[in-house]
Amino acid sequence: MIKKVAVIGGGISGLTVGCGLRKNGISVDLYERSASIMEFGAGITLSKNATSLLVELDLMNDISSVAYFPMKSFVRNFVSVREISSVEFDKSFVTLDRRDLIRILAHRFELSGGKLILDTEVNLVNSLTAEIAFKDQSKKYDLVLICDGIKSALRNKIFDNLQPEFTGYVAWRGMVEASKLPNFQGSDKVNIYYGPGSHFVHYPTGKEDLINFVAIENKSQWHEESWKTEGIKTDLLSKFENWNEGLLYMMASTDKLYKWGIFQREQPKKLIKDRVVLLGDAAHPMVPFLGQGACMAIEDAFALAEVLKGTNDLNLSLERYNSLRLRRNKFIQKRSMLQASFNHVSNPVMATLRNLAVKAFLKKSVQSLHSYDLKKKLTFQ
Repeated sequence: MIKKVAVIGGGISGLTVGCGLRKNGISVDLYERSASIMEFGAGITLSKNATSLLVELDLMNDISSVAYFPMKSFVRNFVSVREISSVEFDKSFVTLDRRDLIRILAHRFELSGGKLILDTEVNLVNSLTAEIAFKDQSKKYDLVLICDGIKSALRNKIFDNLQPEFTGYVAWRGMVEASKLPNFQGSDKVNIYYGPGSHFVHYPTGKEDLINFVAIENKSQWHEESWKTEGIKTDLLSKFENWNEGLLYMMASTDKLYKWGIFQREQPKKLIKDRVVLLGDAAHPMVPFLGQGACMAIEDAFALAEVLKGTNDLNLSLERYNSLRLRRNKFIQKRSMLQASFNHVSNPVMATLRNLAVKAFLKKSVQSLHSYDLKKKLTFQ
């Protein structure tokens, strides 16, 4: 019987699995190397495949109080902003500020009796004994969960030496007031614009009437020392100079602009080794073009918490988690990369064909993506 678990990393996967384990009566110590869990601010989308799990964890009411319900998404032309296609949502699809999500998860984790240990970097994990080492101390657990993100050094030490690789895409992100949105019907929904070698997304966050936007461009190399740096507006505007004037005005209106290289790390052959488990971006970081990175982290967390509930056979439960998540995450990781190429078609003839495909299949594609039912998989596996 699992009684005590160490979670390493205070992001979405770590905090969600901490909440799930505490709900099931398992003691959890969560270690975060930073002095605070308040992340870099950015918008985030959560679809039904994740929000339905947050409902099961009794988290969705709190999240809904700070979230936005866009109810619809549009795909548009990058110059005319003419609608190519659209799809309607219900209230199972939300947008919000990532910092609000982290704050709610952390509050619930601590309220449920979880122990949040900040400013503590775990340097070593013994996969056989589930013993961890940090500073001048060591501590033994029944299980160790590695949730420390795409750059996870612990994954390198325990699982493989696969390194994050630049995908050929660079993202620019800013936030603006809703008054800076382009002036057309539906601009306050989720809007995606396809352009040659680039695309652009914006949506409300539910926070202080702020709109999150992300501009993605093709780029052969990433030369910055950091994956995330402060961007220069004139650089962004020059790269999107042929785009719709309303969109350019919105880009120019942000107070702070950030850019980062988009990296991906291949998923290992197994997500478990002895008494250690990988979750979230430590296991399968993916490009953001399907809006599923956080959703996969939540799915991982829920799946693991469920298979560990009342288990008397740890090895069998961990193999079940591995089976549930390995193929699912690999599929979404690959599909996200394909979406990037689809969004960035440059040839005019191919772009026309792409747009026809969007008109024909967008609703079916979104429904397929969002309707994945992990609870059903857990029941019938």
